[in-house]
Amino acid sequence: MATVELKNDKIKVVVSLLGAEIQAVTRTDDGFDYIWNDTTGKYWGRHAPILFPIIGQINQNTYYFDGKKYSLTQHGFLRDQTFEVVNQSEDVVSLKSVANDETKAKFPFDYQVTVTYSLADSALNVEFNVENLDTKTMYYSLGLHPGFNTTGDFSKYALKFDPAVAELENQEVDPAPLLNGKTHAVKLNNGEYALSHAKLDDGLVVFSAKGLKHVTLASPEAQHGVELDITDFPYLAVWSPEKKNADFVCVEPFNGLPDVYGEPEQMQDKKAVNTLTAGKTDVFGTEIKFS
Repeated sequence: MATVELKNDKIKVVVSLLGAEIQAVTRTDDGFDYIWNDTTGKYWGRHAPILFPIIGQINQNTYYFDGKKYSLTQHGFLRDQTFEVVNQSEDVVSLKSVANDETKAKFPFDYQVTVTYSLADSALNVEFNVENLDTKTMYYSLGLHPGFNTTGDFSKYALKFDPAVAELENQEVDPAPLLNGKTHAVKLNNGEYALSHAKLDDGLVVFSAKGLKHVTLASPEAQHGVELDITDFPYLAVWSPEKKNADFVCVEPFNGLPDVYGEPEQMQDKKAVNTLTAGKTDVFGTEIKFS
């Protein structure tokens, strides 16, 4: 598997050309790797996949567009596409993936997705450029699905939100991994959502994130934590493998959502789908700070 490496005096980042997926983020002082790596094969074989052109699952893995029926499996196909290096330096790399005959059989649009990773002190900046190279409007979702290592007692970890809101809107997942179209309020304690495996054993938790700036994953018993800028993302998902008590948790900025349970629908009618007119580009991203 071909990879590229970025480094400065604080962190080293390894990115695979397959899916432009982060493989590791390692501190230079103590060698701690923040990114999940399943050496046992028991939990989850990925690290931080990019989800496109759908997030999560769609009903019957099927959707319709312009009178035709298409199939897409969970999280789409970008995570399995080989990216091309556009440019690279010691602490910056840009990678691109362009539509081809295989992708157009599943997603009938000409597009280019460019992912740029850049280092700044102890932070990794991730920028997505989604270009509609087609002559028709394109509909898509995009998410980042990074798994972060946890150490010690998992139940000591919490997600701390900025601003410190009193509650968050939860997009109900039922049956997992689909939504049921309902929401309810989840109370926070001083802007914190306490984690536990029990809370995640029924599947992912999805919050509405509009108006939120940052989310921090940390434990008072752990030496290391992460902070994500989620300003550009209207939703945030939290996931760890169900009923496995794994030592990692995924904190996932979403620009889109899984389907609401029901029958397959038109792509343009999907909840929270992005609309990109011909010849235009959407630009958004996140800064991940590692402490």
